[in-house]
Amino acid sequence: MRKYLAFLLLGILTLVGVGGAAIGVVQSQSATGISQAVKNTLGAANYTEDLVEKTPQGNQTARLVFQSPDRLGGWLMSAGRKTYIYIIGTTEYIAVSQSATAPAPKTFYTQQTTGAQAVDPAHTYLPYYDKGKSTRNGAVTTVTLTQGNQKEVLDYTVTGNYVSKFAAVTPGGTIDLGISNVGSSPAVELPQGYKTTKVAPQG
Repeated sequence: MRKYLAFLLLGILTLVGVGGAAIGVVQSQSATGISQAVKNTLGAANYTEDLVEKTPQGNQTARLVFQSPDRLGGWLMSAGRKTYIYIIGTTEYIAVSQSATAPAPKTFYTQQTTGAQAVDPAHTYLPYYDKGKSTRNGAVTTVTLTQGNQKEVLDYTVTGNYVSKFAAVTPGGTIDLGISNVGSSPAVELPQGYKTTKVAPQG
């Protein structure tokens, strides 16, 4: 699935080693703190994700639903082509990329995967809230990650008890992730009457 979820390969992942950076927090009165909001969000039964990634190589958008503990489903779109992807347990289902206006597919190529959490955008990005220098202004916590002359700026917006938005400016591009319908998103299910194949999708 990482072949399709190219946004997981942005520069943010190169700065995993900045955990030793000083963490300076400027607090202001607001709702749930970022630590608890991240815990609440990732621990929810389900949520819907709207993702936009912009890089010099092009832009991608995605709409995904994560269902705890091991389901992820939805689509990704790039250059006018839409790819439907589901992960259920350790099985990944990928359809042939098609026109954005085409009907949803019912034939999926299957392969083994490490699981939904490993590629879920929220599980990938939200844990960085305590990896760098942090400041808080109302509902928004800004985290700055630095390594050498590289800098990444991450913004987390908390609404109520959950993270509702994550935005990042990285050397490899920008990420905007909206999280909604926490606890009330639709179940992740393959379409009725679906078929599977071992032939890798093309397109």
